[in-house]
Amino acid sequence: MSVTSQSVASLSSQMSPVSSTQRTAEAKDAFKAALTSVGASIDAELQARAKNIHANAKALTKQEDGLRQETKAVTKENDSIQKLLDQTSKEVQDFSEIDRLLADLDGELGMIELTLQLAEESDEGSPQESNNRQDVTN
Repeated sequence: MSVTSQSVASLSSQMSPVSSTQRTAEAKDAFKAALTSVGASIDAELQARAKNIHANAKALTKQEDGLRQETKAVTKENDSIQKLLDQTSKEVQDFSEIDRLLADLDGELGMIELTLQLAEESDEGSPQESNNRQDVTN
């Protein structure tokens, strides 16, 4: 058995440098393959994220354009409502001026009515003036 052990040890020492170099090369290849696999996985994930970002950027640009158009429409509508409000406010002021004028006219008509009443009462009180008035009208 000792002969066999010696020959295995001798073979092992002769094969050791070759198999060690071979094992190192295999380990390097395995490490490179693992790195390549991890790199490919990360690259695929990053590419998917980049595509998603670009798609989202396009969607956001489209939404921004729509929002700008809606903002312009709302601004235009706001301006037209403001114009209508200004016009209505002016008309309401005109109505209050008309109301004031009507109140003045009502007061003046009241004075005229009172004057006519006083005139009628004074005509009823003096018969001669009543006769004179009838003569003038005939």
